[in-house]
Amino acid sequence: MKSNFIDLLLRIKAAVLGQHQSPGVSSQETPTSSESDRDVANLRSPLMLPPPDAVIIKTPLALKEVVSAPPETHYLEIQDDGKTRKIAYTISGDMDAQNVLLCLPGLLETKNTFLVIHHYFMKFSNCKVISIDFSGRGESDHLDDAGIYKMSLYLADISQLIRSIILANDLVRPKLTILGTSMGGVLAMYLTQIFGKKIDEIILNDIALTVNWTSLYALYKSMKNELGFREVRQLAKDLKVDERAISDVQLPGHFDLSYRADVWGMNFHEALEDYKGRVGLIYGEKSKICTQQRVQEAKKVIPRLHTLEVSGSGHPVPFTPPVCEFIEAEMGV
Repeated sequence: MKSNFIDLLLRIKAAVLGQHQSPGVSSQETPTSSESDRDVANLRSPLMLPPPDAVIIKTPLALKEVVSAPPETHYLEIQDDGKTRKIAYTISGDMDAQNVLLCLPGLLETKNTFLVIHHYFMKFSNCKVISIDFSGRGESDHLDDAGIYKMSLYLADISQLIRSIILANDLVRPKLTILGTSMGGVLAMYLTQIFGKKIDEIILNDIALTVNWTSLYALYKSMKNELGFREVRQLAKDLKVDERAISDVQLPGHFDLSYRADVWGMNFHEALEDYKGRVGLIYGEKSKICTQQRVQEAKKVIPRLHTLEVSGSGHPVPFTPPVCEFIEAEMGV
């Protein structure tokens, strides 16, 4: 009995040493496993740890080549009262990535605003970037004459895209970060009420928890001013933005999401009340929208807030290398 036990130990030792044969040994020089050798291999416990100098051979799955795809435009079909319209989005990076960055543009922006973000993150593995054109902008369909551009419409469209494109696989939980510029940042806040823990972080580009009435009035005045409106109209043409998407902003019903108003402006604090994820804030030193006062107020409400001030920048903040690096650090890619 003792002899059989010693023989068993010797065979185990031989089998382990066989795993560490020199890379120069060809397969023809490897002895053929006997039936007893196979029995010994079957006796190995998953709790047995390899020696400290063991060479870990990666499996074919671990060696899978990750292809980082360049930005490409796709379309999501939205059904509205029996009518179909398309929402355009650009996607790049590793299509199987766990880290997902969803980019939401501002009022007069399109998904192309984030092309620098797409290209920046292509150098990282396990990372995918998606940017979206809201209805009436870029390559997304315009609403018909009966439709009204409003915040709840954008929120519903983004929610459907998240469910259909990002959260479609129930077996894999993506690490979702939402980057929102100005109006897109406001929408990012409200998305936390819908998806909660499924959003790991939101990063706000030059928008805090309050927007001053004076800033909104200045925006509306510039649109109504003849010269200002002419410039905005030309910009809308250049960016392929429906002029109605700009004029509807001035309608009372455009911001139809719940918010608290006071003498200072519109407050979005309630949107983040129950959100436990991370929050980042990028703001311009010279911004009229996200002022130093509003940043300090946000820090009091969100103690975990991570901030980046961009020297010399107004509203919104451009995606310079330091800004991209901040986003990268927040995502932890």
